[in-house]
Amino acid sequence: MHPILRPVAFFLTVGVSLSALPQTRPVNRIAQAIDDRETVVLQGNVRPLLRKATDEGRMDGGTRLQISMSFKKTSEQEAALEALLAEQQDPHSANYHKWLTPQQFADRFGMTSADIATVTAWLQSQGFSVDRIANSRTQIWFSGPVSKIETVFRTEMHNFQLNGRAHFANATELSVPAALSDVVLGFANLDNFRPKSHLKRSSATTDPLLAHFTSNLTGNHSLIPGDFATIYNVTPLYAHSPAFDGTGQKLVVVGQTALFSSAANSGGISPPGTPTDVDAFRSAAGLPARTASNFAQTVVPGTGTPALSSSDIGEASLDVEWSWGIAKGASLNYVYVGNLSTASVFDALHFAIDNKLAPVISISYGNCESALGSSIVQQFAGWAQQANAQGQTITAASGDFGAADCDTSPTLPAKGGAAVDIPAALPYVTGVGGTEFTGDAAATPITTPCTGYGATTYWQQSCSLTSGASAISYIPETTWNDTNIPQVQQLDGTGGGASIFFSKPSWQTGTGVPSDGARDVPDIALNASNTHDSYLYCSQGSCVNGFRDPNTNPANGLTAAGGTSFGAPTFAGILTILNQATGSAGQGNANPTLYAVAASTPSAFHDITTGNNIVPCGSGTPDCPTTGTLQYGFSAGAGYDQVTGLGTPDVNALVSAWSSGNPTTADYSVFANVASISAPGGSATSTISVDGRNGFSGTVTLACSAPSTGAITCSINPTSVTLSGTTTNQTATLTIKTTAASRDRHDAPLSPLLGGGAVMAGVFLFGIPAVRRRWNVVLALIMVAFLMAAMGCGGSKSSGGGGGGGTPAGNYTVTVTATSGSTTHTTSISVTVI
Repeated sequence: MHPILRPVAFFLTVGVSLSALPQTRPVNRIAQAIDDRETVVLQGNVRPLLRKATDEGRMDGGTRLQISMSFKKTSEQEAALEALLAEQQDPHSANYHKWLTPQQFADRFGMTSADIATVTAWLQSQGFSVDRIANSRTQIWFSGPVSKIETVFRTEMHNFQLNGRAHFANATELSVPAALSDVVLGFANLDNFRPKSHLKRSSATTDPLLAHFTSNLTGNHSLIPGDFATIYNVTPLYAHSPAFDGTGQKLVVVGQTALFSSAANSGGISPPGTPTDVDAFRSAAGLPARTASNFAQTVVPGTGTPALSSSDIGEASLDVEWSWGIAKGASLNYVYVGNLSTASVFDALHFAIDNKLAPVISISYGNCESALGSSIVQQFAGWAQQANAQGQTITAASGDFGAADCDTSPTLPAKGGAAVDIPAALPYVTGVGGTEFTGDAAATPITTPCTGYGATTYWQQSCSLTSGASAISYIPETTWNDTNIPQVQQLDGTGGGASIFFSKPSWQTGTGVPSDGARDVPDIALNASNTHDSYLYCSQGSCVNGFRDPNTNPANGLTAAGGTSFGAPTFAGILTILNQATGSAGQGNANPTLYAVAASTPSAFHDITTGNNIVPCGSGTPDCPTTGTLQYGFSAGAGYDQVTGLGTPDVNALVSAWSSGNPTTADYSVFANVASISAPGGSATSTISVDGRNGFSGTVTLACSAPSTGAITCSINPTSVTLSGTTTNQTATLTIKTTAASRDRHDAPLSPLLGGGAVMAGVFLFGIPAVRRRWNVVLALIMVAFLMAAMGCGGSKSSGGGGGGGTPAGNYTVTVTATSGSTTHTTSISVTVI
């Protein structure tokens, strides 16, 4: 080797060796004193929804709020967590179903206790009260007046009006001291926007496809738990000896109101002689009685006083009644928030995860993906990752506005653009869509052998005012979408589509799965129609005589509803039974096995091949076509589709196939994180995690491609990784660069000389003899410049077009392709340029 190259080789070797050292344990990341005179703006903490609101000016500075700060994982932690999640679902891994406790999660993937203490001390020095720290050490809650929040975090808190309702929120992004900029992910609880319930009240209609509950008064059909068990084949599990009905299992339902009809009765103890709605439902459905040992309510600490929310009590009632109505032998914990204005059901979800309250969690609320700031979405994803690592499965409703999840009211036409719902769209959550029965005809009045209504193909006759379950068998289904029927004429159908934030998970494969590079929603579906065979439930005293309320007009009315709000809790009940039947302490992310079962045992699902979630849209609104029919959405088809997912389950067949649903073929998966760039001309990185399954061994080559428009380039370093039976995870770094609007930028090859390159040049030139130094100095500087430039570019060819106007703000997709032999997997990274 030429003497001039020896110092270069030395420094490059040291650099590579240091970068290859794994992070074996969390280390303190706050390396300098927190000085609030130097701050960094954090992007993605302002709700995009505010663009549609009317700004009514600054909040009263004396208003006291409790807000929270979330912390990001290091790239090493993120890669290690994704590897662990893959291993926990791999039957050949030593980590298969080895679930973590919240404390173990904190020790591996949270902040260190020392860093938490540093942040706590700084917050207190700024005049805040520190109220709570997450067990995972990934979030901290603190409170103070609005004026203090504005001053410390360089933001403005404003009042807004949206759809006739008063709200408050931060109107500008927040800043944090530079010492915290690499550890703070974002903020939450800064506003009083609550997620929407996915409950749809029943509509009375005469459409021939609509509901006919076996009622001796009307001949109409509606579902109670016994009907659901018959239609979706849960009954054989109940008949098993011992019964598979959830006995010995725990289940959590989350909400944002006290459950019972009096706020003073939030503890669940009824006034003498007055049954609660839950008790009335269980009695009418023939279910075991509620007791102190099988039911509990938990209000999230620090979220205010338990209180009744009239807009949420119906959702809370049905979620508890129907999840517990399916897993009728389980112990249920209803976790909810108090009346604190900045608290919502999402805080209840986080509490259930952070305290590992049960293996299955049901949530029937959500928000349109693009209406949430990117920071909030990433925080939710982190919670769901923690849940999966702890063995917890989350079921979530996919939404009730068809493909138009971002619309804030059901009024036609849709105006908000095609969108999917969070948390259902998270790759770590099972999203549940909606179907509608098609095979049942209207019942005919009879006078013998009784006065009532006769049997149909799928329903028994009814002669009793309080008749029980009457479904006979599975009923054919189509996609739930009643948007355009004459009696509805509003957004009224199952949510579904493609995520703008999350790439296609490696397990989301099979017939019908779109090649769109995005996480598609939903995963499965269940009946959700509010007009055709809706669900009965009890709320605010509606069930007096069985499911009937003699105080209604007309007398003996029924409380019925639909919506994907019923799918999330009923599937949570199914998973609770599955845990009992398989002797499992939890499934973690159920989605990999769901898709594997669909491939190996198609009969475990009823494939829904008709219908759609298409809705009419307003001319000129997002995603609305400029020509042709003004509508958007997706259609059902063979296999998977973006309206009913894999279909509806045959529960007995699903449970039977579950243990054999894990794939055994050696393979690998590739996963990436979303990226956010604060302004055109900036750059961002995303960690690419490549995980081996079932003993996969081989070299995986990585390449990236950026959009042809938008002036974006990408590169990957390294361009290949090698996996083996002992090395099941490797990572690479994807670098994404955008172009500033100005044409005055100069990315000259010699730019590394201005900084680190010049320093290194000086270091190795120090050892060159004086007689040769004069002639070699130019050569040395040029060599170092090009070496440093090559290192900065990584080992992958950049792609993507340039542009005279720079990169416009918006959402872009960068695709990473992984290839090993004849096997190729891709993942798409959502890039937000702000």
